[in-house]
Amino acid sequence: MKKLIILIGFVLLLPSITFGYSITTEIDTVKTDLNELHVGDRVFFDVSIVHDENSSVEFIPAQPSEMFVILGFSPFTQKMKTDLRTDFQFVSALFDTGLQTIPEQEFIIATDDDSITVYSDSLQVMVYSVLQEDSVALKDIKPPVSLNLEFWDIALPILIIAVILLAIIFITRRKKGLAILPEKKKKVLPAHVIALKKIEQLKLADYIGKGDIKRFYVEISWICREYLENRFHIPFLEMTGYEIRQSLKEIGLEKRLETNAVLKECDKVKFAKYIPPIEDAQKILEDLVDIIHSTKEKEILEEKHED
Repeated sequence: MKKLIILIGFVLLLPSITFGYSITTEIDTVKTDLNELHVGDRVFFDVSIVHDENSSVEFIPAQPSEMFVILGFSPFTQKMKTDLRTDFQFVSALFDTGLQTIPEQEFIIATDDDSITVYSDSLQVMVYSVLQEDSVALKDIKPPVSLNLEFWDIALPILIIAVILLAIIFITRRKKGLAILPEKKKKVLPAHVIALKKIEQLKLADYIGKGDIKRFYVEISWICREYLENRFHIPFLEMTGYEIRQSLKEIGLEKRLETNAVLKECDKVKFAKYIPPIEDAQKILEDLVDIIHSTKEKEILEEKHED
């Protein structure tokens, strides 16, 4: 059993004997104040490796953790009597309070024929919080600050927004070829209103009293055709007498026969040398007024009766 223990120890020491190295780790207390070490403060520590003059040492950085990081390091090798000594000066930081551990660091000692991985010792230090004990007490929330706005503080932004909107509308309408200001739509009068107004104007013209019977009948024909066109949206002004009669039949005009009679009488006067009596002229005007009132489009009732 004793021989087995000696053998195991020999095996463990074999790399050290083969490469002939020694490693020491210590904190640089000149640069590091261990009594006032706070979270995030710089911690300086040194690793010294004595090794054979035919070998070299390389530091293998570990993956950084949330609690400990290596901020930098600088190696320095110097000749001793029979060996070399490589010193690594590390700058690190710890980010947790309490008793913290600086983990062991990994190095490789290499020769032309072989290499070995060695580790420094881990170190423990006490880390204090950067907050004072009294500083963790909760404080009252400050009341909201009142905002005192004057007239132009409100009016100026609104004015700027309005100008921008008007500019956008102006540019958009110009690109579309539209007028800067939308044109006001003209109110279209009902067909019967237009016709009755023209009949009143015809009366004032007094073509019968002036003896111009033909002009009177021409006006009657025009007013009748225009009324039918506006009322039923069919181009009666461009139609012949026959076409008008066919269209009136198709739309089922209840005053079709009377309308045909008025238009036929007007055509007789326009295209023949027929001069009707004055009584007939007045009668045809009354017939036209009756046709208009009987066939006019029903007007929209008043919106609401007053209470």
